[in-house]
Amino acid sequence: MQPDNLSRRRLLKGMAALSVSALCATLFPGRLAAQPVASADFTAVSEFLVSRAVSAVLSQRYYAALAHHHADFPQRLAALADYLRAQRFPHVDDFLQATAMASPLFQTASLIIGSWYTGVVGDGANSELIAYADALMYQPTRGILVVPTYGSGPDSWGNNPDTHPSGRSV
Repeated sequence: MQPDNLSRRRLLKGMAALSVSALCATLFPGRLAAQPVASADFTAVSEFLVSRAVSAVLSQRYYAALAHHHADFPQRLAALADYLRAQRFPHVDDFLQATAMASPLFQTASLIIGSWYTGVVGDGANSELIAYADALMYQPTRGILVVPTYGSGPDSWGNNPDTHPSGRSV
């Protein structure tokens, strides 16, 4: 007597699906290699900077987008991670107070924090939406307010007004 949950047909379908997925991976290896892999440093630095655990999936997506938008991001991240390990700050606020705003370390930290909170990487027409409802800016009110489902992303009510060279709106 065969168990109800495992039939020969079901087993063959599963093996066929695995074979097809393995074949696809071998046909397109460049596609897999072209995507930057989030390092443990990125996840650890992100968790320190936003003071909470972060999603591994979103961590991968943010890292890939930041590396795409900023060619030197892996080097900037390595420098920030080394600095944080050396200084052993107990909290992100201590890091922010001890680091000059104009320093590359502070700028890299701001880039990471801003990305996690807004869910967007990049600026203007080159911006890339990574997470909308999971953007950290919505976490404090999760369960109380519904995340708005309109617009093209956080803080996107419309185009910025054109400005005159004098700085006045036209």
